[in-house]
Amino acid sequence: MQITRVDPMEVDLDLADRLAALDLASHARAGLQIRPPTGPGRLTYFQHGNGGRPIDALWVASDGGEEIGWLLADLPWRDNLGMAGLRGLVHPDHRRRGVGGRLLDEALAFAADRGRSDLRSGAFLGTDGVPFLDSHGFTDAGQHVYAIRRLDLHHGGTNWDRLHEEAAAVAADYELLHVVGSTPDELLDGMVALHEAINDAPADEGSEPDVWDVDRLRAYDETMARRRQTTYRVLARHVATGELAGMSLLCVDEFAPVVAAQEDTNVVREHRGHRLGLLMKVDMVQWIADVRPEVAATETWNATDNHHMIAVNERLGCRVTAQQIGYRRTL
Repeated sequence: MQITRVDPMEVDLDLADRLAALDLASHARAGLQIRPPTGPGRLTYFQHGNGGRPIDALWVASDGGEEIGWLLADLPWRDNLGMAGLRGLVHPDHRRRGVGGRLLDEALAFAADRGRSDLRSGAFLGTDGVPFLDSHGFTDAGQHVYAIRRLDLHHGGTNWDRLHEEAAAVAADYELLHVVGSTPDELLDGMVALHEAINDAPADEGSEPDVWDVDRLRAYDETMARRRQTTYRVLARHVATGELAGMSLLCVDEFAPVVAAQEDTNVVREHRGHRLGLLMKVDMVQWIADVRPEVAATETWNATDNHHMIAVNERLGCRVTAQQIGYRRTL
């Protein structure tokens, strides 16, 4: 068994396909019903990350020339500068042979060399990742459990019209805007405030809030475009003042558009209490079902104590498909 550090910019599509296949085998063994990874999606994430920079490190474990595991390290560079995010897995047929431990040792040394002492990871409940992290010095204390929910866009919308009317009646002072792709210049400042509003959501202990500005927003939009992730935003705007009050963001992976990722849904504090969260989310699913019929479902992650958004998602018809628990280790 050999551990090799691979430059993310030198990963080719063949290797990315093989690494994605490891995820698929792991998900199948655990019975996880979550969005499947693809080679192209994995490749573009390695090389662009979420903010226009490649991931910081990637290690691949192989046996007899066959990849059997991988692990990546991502170092936040705008905020949370003491943190390192770790993610990876080992093929189910090669577990309990020390492969995961050797991959983790590489990542620990890498993080320590770069002054990162707050390590973050996660594992799906009921999978081998939970005992692995428990046995390697990680703790779930102060970290959230996230429920992954799926919404069927082809057969789940019998009450969406009624929900839209209900929410719109309470939000009569607001109008909805649709934005596809990059943020128009005239909306940049307002969109920055909308992205920062997510910091009011439940956060893991020790995590600093994300600080947004125009440069960060432009970098995010450009990165999603390079990764072939088409972004769809439903925005709520206060008619009387013209202020942007809320946003629901969804990403369609053009390499695998069948299940889209429902990302942030935020309402600025002073505009809460008008059913804008429900209005934007139901408008989003109706919009996507109309303009992207190949998208069969959306998938969303919520901290299990984010009761308001969970209630909205359940009214839409979302069902829980998996749960992931966050883990933390201090060097």
